[in-house]
Order: sequence, then C-alpha cells, then structure tokens
Amino acid sequence: MTLLRGNLAPFPPDAPLAARLVAHRGIPVRHPENTAPSFRAALAAGAPAVELDARPTGDGLLVVLHDPDPARLTGETRGAAELTARELLGRPLLEVPGERLLLLDEALAILVGRTFLDIELKRSPGVPPADLATRLLAALERARSPREVVVTSDDPDVLRELRARAPRLATGFVARSRDPRDPVTTAVDAAVDLVVVNQVRLDDELVDRARARGLRAWAYTVNDPDDARRLAELGVERLVTDDLPRLREALSGDDPRRDEAVEPPPGDLLLVLDLGSSTTKAALVHPAAGIVARAATPTPVVRPGPGRVEHDPEAVLAAARDVIRQVAERAPGRTPRAAAVTGQRSTCLWAARRDLAPLTPALSWQDHRAEPLVRELGGRAEELAAIANLPPAPAWSGFLGKALRAGIPLPKDALLVPLVPWVAARLAGEEAAPDPTFANRTFLLDAERLAWSPDLAEALGLPVDALPSLRPTLAGRGWIPWPGEPGGVPLVALVGDQQAAYVGLAGPAGTKPVLNVGTAGFAMRTRRRGERPPADARVAPLWTTGTRRGPDLLELVVHEDPGEGPALPREPVDAARDTALRLALGDTLPARFAEGLARAARRLAGPRDLSVPVAGGILASPHLLALLEAFLDLQVVLAREQEVTLLGAGRLAAVTAKLPWSCPPGGGLSILAPPGTGPR
Repeated sequence: MTLLRGNLAPFPPDAPLAARLVAHRGIPVRHPENTAPSFRAALAAGAPAVELDARPTGDGLLVVLHDPDPARLTGETRGAAELTARELLGRPLLEVPGERLLLLDEALAILVGRTFLDIELKRSPGVPPADLATRLLAALERARSPREVVVTSDDPDVLRELRARAPRLATGFVARSRDPRDPVTTAVDAAVDLVVVNQVRLDDELVDRARARGLRAWAYTVNDPDDARRLAELGVERLVTDDLPRLREALSGDDPRRDEAVEPPPGDLLLVLDLGSSTTKAALVHPAAGIVARAATPTPVVRPGPGRVEHDPEAVLAAARDVIRQVAERAPGRTPRAAAVTGQRSTCLWAARRDLAPLTPALSWQDHRAEPLVRELGGRAEELAAIANLPPAPAWSGFLGKALRAGIPLPKDALLVPLVPWVAARLAGEEAAPDPTFANRTFLLDAERLAWSPDLAEALGLPVDALPSLRPTLAGRGWIPWPGEPGGVPLVALVGDQQAAYVGLAGPAGTKPVLNVGTAGFAMRTRRRGERPPADARVAPLWTTGTRRGPDLLELVVHEDPGEGPALPREPVDAARDTALRLALGDTLPARFAEGLARAARRLAGPRDLSVPVAGGILASPHLLALLEAFLDLQVVLAREQEVTLLGAGRLAAVTAKLPWSCPPGGGLSILAPPGTGPR
C-alpha cells in the first residue's frame, strides 16, 4: 500500500472561492445523498471535491451510507452492519427506483480520477478499528490506491490505525459541533493532516492553532455565501456544502476570471462524428491541440426481445444531427475545414437504393439472430474465411443482413448498408458507399482485391447487386450541414472505429501494439511485411486512398465472458461500476478479462516493444487498470485523451484536407504511475 500524502498541497493565495468547495454527499438538495445520481450531479457541476460516507456491512465490505441504517434512502430499518452487501444493494432507492445504494468500490469507480475525494469513515458497534481500516485499504487498493483521496473520521482510534497501516495516506479528524474534545489536540494526537470542523466552532484562534501544528482546516456544512467568505478569510482551505451549484454561483462574482470565455484555439478545426453502439459523439479537433470541443448523446437502442438488439436508423440520424448542433454551439462563428465520420462497423440495415429510406431496423452487432446462419456454413467456413481474411461470426453485416431479410419482403433495389455509412450518406446527401474498413466487417469483401466477393455473397445467399458501391477511406463524400454555413463542411474521411482508434494512438503509419478497451477489448498492431497473422486475428485495412492501400490492421478481440459468474444485485449501468462491484463481491470475471487483454497485447508485441499504449473506456475504470497492470509484463502507457477514436478520425481528415498535424498520439501518452500516485 503506497497511498500518498502529497495530495494536500495548499491552495494558491489567489485561488477562487469556488475552487475550495466540497460537494457534501454529492448534491443532496437535488438527489438522494451518497448515491450515484448525487455524485454524477456533483461531477456534472464541476465539483473540485466530493465528500461521501462509508460504513461497514455485515460481510466485510463498506457501503456508502451516512446513517447506521438506510431507512431514509431505501426503507430498510435494519442496521447496515447487520446486512450483507447484496441485501443492502438489493433494495431500490425510495426516490429513484432505478437506483440503489453503492458499495465504496462503486463510488470510487464513479469518482476517482475526476475529482478530489473525501471518504468519511463511520464506526459501527462490533467492528474494531483494525477491521474497518482493513476494509477501507482493500477497497482503495482494488482501485489502484488513488492519490487524490483523504480519509476522515471522528474516531481517533480509526485514524491512528490508518496512520500505522498506511502512513502515506492523507487523513483528517472530524470535529462535531457538540464534541467536547479539542479539535486541534485530538487531531495532533491522531497524527492526521487536517481538521474538518463544524463551522460554528471555527474562529481565528482555532485556525491559527491548527496552522501552528501543521494542520489544514476545513469547514462543514457551509451553505451561505457570507459564511463561506468569512471562513475563507480565516484561512479555511475547503468548504463542505450541500448545494455546490448554488453556492458556487453566489461566489462566482468573487472570481475576476469568471467571465473568461473558453474558446477553441485559433486555426483550422475538423469535425468528427463517432456513432457508437451506446453513445453518439461529435467533436471539434484541432491539428495541434487535439479535441477542443465535444458533445455526446445516447445512441437510441431498441431491445424487442431476448437476444435482440436494434436501432431505429432515423433516430440514430437525428442523434447525429443533434450532437453536430451541440458541438457547433461550442465554437460560435467557426466552420470546420473538413469532416470525418467513424463508428461501429457491423451494425447494418436494408435501405432503398433511390433515396436510402430505411426498409428495416438496423440490426446491432450485439443481436444473436444470425448465430444459426454461421453454423450453416459447415465445412465451407475455413475456405470462406480465407477469402474474407476474417473468421465467420454472427456479428458481421452479411449474416445480420441475411437475418433481417428472412420473412421480410424487400424490393429488388434494396441495399444492405452498414449503419454508419448510411448515416454519413444521409447527412451529406450522397450515395451510401462504405469504405473497405466497413466493408471488411460484412464477411462479403475479398480481402486481397478489396472488392465484393461473389463467392462470399453466394455462400450467404445474398445477391452482389444488393451491395453498395465502395469508396476509399480518404475520399470526398459530399457536405455535412453546419449551422450558419450554407455550403456545409466537406466530408473527406469515413473509417471504422477501431482503425480510427489505432491511428489516434499510433498514427496512420504506426507499428506499435496498442489496447483500446470499451465494450470489448481490442489488442491491435499493423501487420509486418510477410507476416502470417495469428489464426484467430481479425485482419482489415487500416485505411485506403484512391491510389494507396495502407497497412493491414491485426486485431485480437477480448470479450467479457460472464460464464457461471454470480448475478449482480440490480446490475450497474456502466462498465467501470460493474467491474468495481464484481471485484468487491469476489467475482473473477474482471480478472479473467484483464488477463485476456494482457495475453492479447503480449501476443502482438515484438521483442523491441517495451510498452503498450492504452485508451478507451478502461481509462475511466481504475479497477480494471489495476488488474491489467498486474497481468501485463509490459509498461502500461495511458492516452491523455480517452476518445482516441475521435482523435484518429480527425487525423485522417487532416491528411485528406492537407492540414499539418502536430498533436501527439493519444493527445499525449503518460506512463501509468506506481499505485498511490494516481493515473494522471
């Protein structure tokens, strides 16, 4: 355990008051306290720090809860220490039935790396200080012992135990309004770093004594702007508040920098649209500064039954237009020089050739209806895989398209189109023409000729004339409408999401192995000259132009396989929280997934590869990063920019638009620091 105390550097003298605020249990005046909605609201409000309460469960974990029992939140009147974690998490919140209580591990997954965290540790009868410290330190270690954390308590015995067990962990004593003990003397005896004092007890004398003994002073609960100003003048460093947005607004007039507008830097901008399975994103990318503005909205998803996952194409198109509008509002008066579209490669639909009107829903790569069609290939599977340079799978567009076609009468001129090229074509008013990075995921493309294969089409029972024409990755594709610009923005690149991610991490001519981990994990590297790919590797073009074919991209894909793992109590809605919860409950799925990622990265690494750049949603999961680091014998290097897919697509647009590019790979790469110094 190497938690660091250097995270308590004093505020600079000119720090605005708003930078001193701590969101008390999140934003409890607007959401149930100590819950995911409350914490997410605090993050959305830009909270510089968040405070939460953690108390023991009956089975060795910590639940995020202030009171001895969760009656106010869930109606359960038994004490938390009498209940198991599953029992506590099994009841919905009274005010938000779709949510529940959190384990400390889950709160860490939500908050670590996004804000400073104050964990107030609560004692329970029958749980000794040593046991409480063990639970806390185990939870922190599962989250890579984050640096930007302080642990506070009103129990000096707990604080002394923490100091003995983790001397580099920052700690603080909480002095209640009616606590007869002297805050400074008690804090010094407990060997802590700060005192958190009820504001009614704070005065010049107490703050001066705290300073004289090397202690920082925090105040709670501060909801009045005049109180906040008075306490700041006394030298109080942090102000814990129930309503951070309101107090910050009231104090914003004290900050002379508050009206400074944050605008994209001067120079050319590139518009990038990323259509993912769960999120639709738009960004403005600067060739030197990287992503300078972004917007996102959920991708509309329909689940009509078990194993069935669809999208309404028109709803996805509307989502794309919405994020373009949003990102345009972040750069008023600026028109991007060029645009790129990227996204998930396999999801597809049937559309009318004449006007691209959708004839079917878009069937997601996550849908299972095509599984029997793959089995129908029988003994021909290996022969056909050699043509496509791709193992047959029910996620590929050709199989999905055949599943969509079954039982639905389609006109003779119907086209089978991947969803992302269809959206790009509808936006730009052009024909739907996938590039080879999308066509590759149909299992209908001849990998050597980069043309539709009659043999593959015949094997899947699809007419070749039902397939759209192909265009290079880097080519003109019409104009995307842009608010205030009659001509729009020229669309100059269409590229698959993993190809864009690789370019974003390693460049268009890169050779390094990389990991991009989101819904699934992708270990990727470009193919060496004369190399025979691993039998289970997916091989696809990285990019093409009208005259050149870029290197082939090798992909080893790692999926989370729940196997026989235990069901989760009210399953979390995000992957980082899911990983944290599973680890806390003893599920081995996260470790198996991380071990698979490490194994795939090692298989693609050469003798000269000493590190692996990592990007994607994994950057938001300290728990998964900790596991990956434990399994991988190469240095993990983190992309500073999580959205490398947007970055890489922007770089390809810059190539086509002949704009010089100087933004470093991944927006800058940083070595994954030792535990306790944080991932930044």
